[in-house]
Amino acid sequence: MGGAPVLRVTAQDFYDYDKCPHRVYLDHHGNPEEKLPLADFLNLLFERALLHEQDVIKDLDHIVAEGKTLEERAAVTMDLMKDGVERIYHGVLLEDDDSGIPDLLEKVDGKSKLGDYFYKPVDIKSGSGYESESKGTLRKDYGKQLFHYGKLLQQVQGYFPPGSEILNKRRERILYPLTDFAGLYAEAAPRVRALTSGEETDEPALCSDCKNCQWWGHCEEILVKVNDLTLLPGAGRDKKETLNGVGVCSIEDVAGFDFGKVKLRGIGPKTAESMPRAARVALSGKMELLRKPDLPDSAMKIYFDFEDDPTQELVYLCGLWAEPSIKGLNFYGYFCTNETGEAKMWADFQKLCTDIGSEDYVVFHYSAYEKTKLNELERKYGIQERDAVETFRNRMKDLLPVVKNSVVLPTRGYGLKELAPFIGRPYETEDAGGAQAIVWFQEYQKDPSRQDIFKKILGYNREDCLVLKAVYEWLRGL
Repeated sequence: MGGAPVLRVTAQDFYDYDKCPHRVYLDHHGNPEEKLPLADFLNLLFERALLHEQDVIKDLDHIVAEGKTLEERAAVTMDLMKDGVERIYHGVLLEDDDSGIPDLLEKVDGKSKLGDYFYKPVDIKSGSGYESESKGTLRKDYGKQLFHYGKLLQQVQGYFPPGSEILNKRRERILYPLTDFAGLYAEAAPRVRALTSGEETDEPALCSDCKNCQWWGHCEEILVKVNDLTLLPGAGRDKKETLNGVGVCSIEDVAGFDFGKVKLRGIGPKTAESMPRAARVALSGKMELLRKPDLPDSAMKIYFDFEDDPTQELVYLCGLWAEPSIKGLNFYGYFCTNETGEAKMWADFQKLCTDIGSEDYVVFHYSAYEKTKLNELERKYGIQERDAVETFRNRMKDLLPVVKNSVVLPTRGYGLKELAPFIGRPYETEDAGGAQAIVWFQEYQKDPSRQDIFKKILGYNREDCLVLKAVYEWLRGL
């Protein structure tokens, strides 16, 4: 008869803990029947990650740690390490309370109880390996995963590997000095172990990762039932934990709490003023006007939206809706499927900027995303029509801060997808969203004959532009 499964802390637990501690608990103790199907976008990410890993590993000499159970694979891994093989693929490291399966264990010259060598962990990732590549900052979640492997290796070989690596999407090796993550690991480890064992359960909190989590249906039901304060825009887990510490748990509690009586960590004067107001609006279901929006009103108005695929570092669609029309067209959707097309799309966009250079126009967008992508395209391909593009850039007006500074809404957030139904312009495109659009885009890349998918991609971008137009007109009417 089999006993209860061993509840070991995994490297994945440390990765997930950074996103949501409650997920760590649910993954070990939740009811699997309550999990939602994996979203199409996450399926896509997993598929790409697996294909990338397989593509990388086929060019590296390695031995697979095979076996039917984790225990068998751990024993095989140990034998391979004792034999001093150069590279072990999916080796298993097991202790009573911990486990880890790094993508690779690579042999390094040095001293350990194995001999004149030791092993370091290497993970294959389909991303860049950086938190910010331009700044050279490493990802904390990856660092804690790798540190976990390092601790397990120390038990096996009597030596803690000082360095580890991420083999990224460009097959570059990004060095992760493990000692840099010792403090972060030590701080997280007790809580991760308590959640894994079930000693602690934690509570759900609404965050940006919720929409991609299979436990979201389970958590949303709980959050709505108690009217959890994280249903307020921008509240988040940190503020929840701080406020829970003084007995403020629900939106009703926030509305009635006197923030002026106590000083709370992470709750500054602006938050102390805005949170109760947001709570009152949420409870009433009615918008509150803070001030009349300050908006430009040029002869020509352009509503501007980019779509990109971060898994390929590709801006695949540059869309804009113009009123009045430009050369007889209201909607321009510059589309591409690869870097050659992206370069042409950038050139076509620059030409459009030149064509409207003498017009009196303003460009509306939503969030800093569009300016960021413009800058990235310029860095990537250079610029030929600098004056025209600079004029376009200088006339860009971000409507997101205008909305936030003008009104308080009874919505969970201020993104276009939350705002559109509130202003009476819900999306018509089925499953509208940037993540789903990437799924459609990659389906089209595989089969460019699928005009139905192409029309759906273009239609979604066009609708983004028209929703943005509706937001502008709604703001003008306040």
